[in-house]
Amino acid sequence: MLDTSRQWAKDLSSIRPDHVKRYELASRYVKWRTLDAACGCGYGSSILYKACQSVVGIDASQSAIEWAERYFPGPGYIHGRIENKPWAGRFGTVVTLETLEHLEAPEESLKAFRQACYETLVASVPNEELYPFKAENFAADDYPHIRHYRPAEFEELLESAGFVVKEWYCQKDKNGDIHKGTDGMFVIAVCE
Repeated sequence: MLDTSRQWAKDLSSIRPDHVKRYELASRYVKWRTLDAACGCGYGSSILYKACQSVVGIDASQSAIEWAERYFPGPGYIHGRIENKPWAGRFGTVVTLETLEHLEAPEESLKAFRQACYETLVASVPNEELYPFKAENFAADDYPHIRHYRPAEFEELLESAGFVVKEWYCQKDKNGDIHKGTDGMFVIAVCE
């Protein structure tokens, strides 16, 4: 059975707009080799691949990786948990969108990304101020949200791993239009 919290689609036209627009924003920052950490079903890795042609997507779900390989070929895909650092080598860019809110110890993954990344991290999380966390909303998910972050908390988390936020973006709602700043349901940090 497929995890209902994922975007199981065979092409981008069926993916929720906010997801696509986050990856389109991230694709503006990719350079050289790119890691898509928690790539899900591969649609985002495919968007990134169009920008740099060297993308490795990793996800904890074997079903998602198989889907990605079938419907979004091009990037390399790895089945594994990002906490276990199953990737090899270094990356110019690490992209991790809507991931950290699922992790018990996100600081450990961010520290691993810092070691693997020599240029840019693009990361997003739900904004606790405008999208308050309610555990019951995610209880049926295979990988439920554990928390959401206020922008200041998110920045502190990123800095604790050695990243410096250079730009902030947000999405006001699930339609996905991206704006500068942090006053949206989802916040996106571009870091060095």
